[in-house]
Amino acid sequence: MLRKLLFGLLALTLAGGAVVAVAQDPAKKDEPKKEEPKKDEPKKDEPKKDEPKKDTPAPTAATTDYYPLAKGGKWTYTMGQTEVTVKVQDADKDGSYKLVTEHQGKTVASENILVKADGVYRTKINDTPITEPVRILALKDGKVTKGEKWPVKSKVGTSELTGEFETKDVLPTVKVGATDYKDVVYVEGPKFTIAGTETSVKYWFAPKSGVVKLSYSIGGTESTPLELKGYEAPK
Repeated sequence: MLRKLLFGLLALTLAGGAVVAVAQDPAKKDEPKKEEPKKDEPKKDEPKKDEPKKDTPAPTAATTDYYPLAKGGKWTYTMGQTEVTVKVQDADKDGSYKLVTEHQGKTVASENILVKADGVYRTKINDTPITEPVRILALKDGKVTKGEKWPVKSKVGTSELTGEFETKDVLPTVKVGATDYKDVVYVEGPKFTIAGTETSVKYWFAPKSGVVKLSYSIGGTESTPLELKGYEAPK
């Protein structure tokens, strides 16, 4: 069950991505150490002593009801008999928010989510930047368009992620657990390759709730779906 839970968390935090593989990437151990600047030499990009350091203000991020982001928000998910929580922490300088996933009170994963005018993006995994952030939901003027497709070609560390998402449908009602969600956007990624492993992903987004359901397969093996038990907006 723990193995399935980890895969479920991976899917939730990287659209089916291999976070554990990235976090334990042996290639990182062999990376050459960066040369330390000599004591009398200023570090690269470091402002001179007589120049005041300029602060870069955080940009104003876009928002969407399909992925509510506010510090203190919390989602509770179930995967069979297993329960995890995802909590929203502070906003980053780029306007993204850090989300921390916990299981039995311990942090097991984190991600950064950024809402832009054209969609919802995942920008970091476990504090590691995603080269070419992954768009998991496409938007246009804050709305979704059935049938819209977009490619994904990204890297986390040395792990490559390629595939294509499509907004398959906007469903009037979807029942998840004991709750009926209205106007649910169904997004599908039927054929992804992640670190050489074939993966498929399915997302369900509901207004004012975010991701209400996620299912995936890894190497042809279907998972137990992750389902939203409840979302708590910040007080």
